[in-house]
Amino acid sequence: MQKFLTRMVLAVILACGCIITEAQASGNTPSRGVIRVKLQPEVALKVGSAPRMQAHGVVTTGVTPLDRAARDVKAISIKPMLPYAAKFARQRAKYGLDRWYVVSFDESVSPDEARKIFAATAGVEKSETVMPMSLKEGNGNFRKLDRSKVAKASAQMPFNDPFLPNQWHYQNFGTIPYSVEGADINLFEAWKSVTGSKDVLVAIIDGGVDYTHEDLAPNMYVNTAELNGKEGVDDDGNGYVDDIYGWNFCTNEPKIYPHSHGTHVAGTVAAVNNNGIGVAGVAGGDGSNCSGVKMISCQVFDTRSGTGEGDFAAALVYAAEKGATIAQCSWGWPTAGYYEQAVLDAIDYFTAEAGSKNMTGGLCIFAAGNEGKTGDFYPAAYEKVIGVTAMTSELTPASYSCNGPWADIVAPGGLMDYGEAQGVLSTLPNNEYGYNEGTSMATPHVAGVAALVLSKYGSPTFVNETLRTQL
Repeated sequence: MQKFLTRMVLAVILACGCIITEAQASGNTPSRGVIRVKLQPEVALKVGSAPRMQAHGVVTTGVTPLDRAARDVKAISIKPMLPYAAKFARQRAKYGLDRWYVVSFDESVSPDEARKIFAATAGVEKSETVMPMSLKEGNGNFRKLDRSKVAKASAQMPFNDPFLPNQWHYQNFGTIPYSVEGADINLFEAWKSVTGSKDVLVAIIDGGVDYTHEDLAPNMYVNTAELNGKEGVDDDGNGYVDDIYGWNFCTNEPKIYPHSHGTHVAGTVAAVNNNGIGVAGVAGGDGSNCSGVKMISCQVFDTRSGTGEGDFAAALVYAAEKGATIAQCSWGWPTAGYYEQAVLDAIDYFTAEAGSKNMTGGLCIFAAGNEGKTGDFYPAAYEKVIGVTAMTSELTPASYSCNGPWADIVAPGGLMDYGEAQGVLSTLPNNEYGYNEGTSMATPHVAGVAALVLSKYGSPTFVNETLRTQL
């Protein structure tokens, strides 16, 4: 095992320590009309899990100090951050997740003023504004692949995916302009040992993944309990109704809307290999029915708005409870030192409570950011996650990549200053393919490698700290 993991580590840790994050907070302006509050245990018990909606112009919780604060901010509703699920109630309570509430109020009230009012309210342990996340693409954005100009895969390739030779980030032979042989993750060598197992589940916490894509569909998670259950009923009892292909945390519904960024990172993790179509994925299998890891879409960015209005904390909790052991997270806040406690609490929960027969606990893998700065950029800087920075096809640190002493690993993120060929090639919605650059593109390489390790060596006694140490 050590020999294999060492080879995997050499394949990914190539230069310096920088991380990729494409979905990042936009500026320092908090979302209007919403804050989160964490109630003290005895107060949370009184409020309960039922949503408190506005009636006759007043939100009533039965707790006088909370009701007074609600009136002061013209609250519309106070509801739990997570939908109630009896089978997870005790587990969530260990991490205080049952005590987080979302307060929605009149947008004429300043979010910071609302935060201060609740922070000074008896029974409130923590009050925080919510900074919206936004995607930060590379300078060239997504560039669709012109299939007519791409040579087909040769017999020298390990799989027959026609665009695999263009994925220098997997195995770089130095044949494309502005590239250096060996500036890759040495994936062809790893594939000799393992290509991905279907009992490993990776959560794509990002824009919605196009789960009907020709090169992704066989490796997408399907909730058979909901698929074969009754429409409008929470058949698996997790608090989410009809979540067949995942959940949209932007619209709070099961409908997943395909998103370029989410579909692109998913393709790097596990596009289907050896199917004679499109690109290859790091843990995409070998073309046989039992190979290739599974991915679940937890949508926190919506293609129609372009901003991150989803609940990132809830998405992490959902992923853990669905059985994902790896969380692929190409997002974060661009302001050094800034974080939200609810998101960190959710990371703690995923790290400790996510689990399957492949690993005890889970591992969140975060992009460092594209601000090109040194500093503590969260969540990538959080000690419980793996922080990923980016390198170019020339084996140099990408200029856009944030970094700091917390950065754990560097992976190919590409740099398209001289053309799209030096970017990372992956899937796009509607059976398209294309290039992009960024720490967002580097991070799924690491998530894919982590999934390969679990596919090869995972067991109920394999602990997440072992995987973290090896990476």
